[in-house]
Amino acid sequence: MDPRALVVHLEKPYLSFEDSAQVKEILLAGLAWDPDYWPGLAVSWIEQGAPIDGEVRDALDAVAKKKHFPQPLRHKAFPFARKWEREHA
Repeated sequence: MDPRALVVHLEKPYLSFEDSAQVKEILLAGLAWDPDYWPGLAVSWIEQGAPIDGEVRDALDAVAKKKHFPQPLRHKAFPFARKWEREHA
């Protein structure tokens, strides 16, 4: 599926999204986007309770390490990646 068709869902609140089977795909597409708009919305979904798995954790870690992203976004992504690691160590 075209990533643009996925990331547009991030503009709505996570709890209003009804297709739970696509959540991971949407998060991964958003976190992989280079301008910080979509990664910011993907992190917002995670703040709202979207589930994290190993692949999403890796994508969050990548966002946290990209120096061209704004520091507030990197600082939001980092703790979610670390929390997942602690819970699955």
